[in-house]
Amino acid sequence: MEILLEKTDASVMARNSKFQSVLIVHDDLQVTERLRSVVSVLEPRARVLVARSCAQAREILARSSCSLALVGMDLPEDGGVSTILHLREAHPHMERIAVSALPDTQRVRAAVSAGVAGYLLTDALDTELVFLLRSLERGGAAMDPRVARCVLERMFGTARRAPASSSTQVPSAAAETEAPKSVLSVSELKVLNLIAQGWSNRQIAEAFYLSINTIEFHAKSIYRKLAVKSRTQAVREAMQHGLLN
Repeated sequence: MEILLEKTDASVMARNSKFQSVLIVHDDLQVTERLRSVVSVLEPRARVLVARSCAQAREILARSSCSLALVGMDLPEDGGVSTILHLREAHPHMERIAVSALPDTQRVRAAVSAGVAGYLLTDALDTELVFLLRSLERGGAAMDPRVARCVLERMFGTARRAPASSSTQVPSAAAETEAPKSVLSVSELKVLNLIAQGWSNRQIAEAFYLSINTIEFHAKSIYRKLAVKSRTQAVREAMQHGLLN
């Protein structure tokens, strides 16, 4: 009787698990396999589906339902945000977790605005990822502490600067010089620094465990924001504005 009770409790827990059916939307194979492994720790019998783009995610969800989606924020052309927005509108019952290599302030803000229940960083230990995701079953948010701090600092900083925003101020020359730095995201600044050191896109991709397409997307975004057309011009512009570490 006692053994049967234990089995029944286990089956009930499994049916209630948020990890019974999980969709991973990411274009990096290493990250995808790692997330699959983390999910298997949470639920050994989980059904894990994989999409490499928002379009593939839509195709999968047209014929299958999932309770949780782990969405890569490093997908090219803001594919991560687009996917999260689509999931929120078309599949509101599904929990949505953003996954990224870096705590990029702009992407964190975009993900939170799009409607996520958490934000994970891929450089965290597997045990940390498991712990954070498990908090979903307790009604919590699977938020990496570094991302949480980023969100809190932005909230505090916005509140602290609010009174000054009511008056019209002429930006100083120093502020104008630093303008490009505020435009580039954290990820773009890191890529830009490595470009300045002579790293190729493939080397940068391998260092950050991202696809080369993602790094090329960052590079094009850097060129556009700095109004340049080549690596040499980008480095020269970065040096003029003090963007390099």
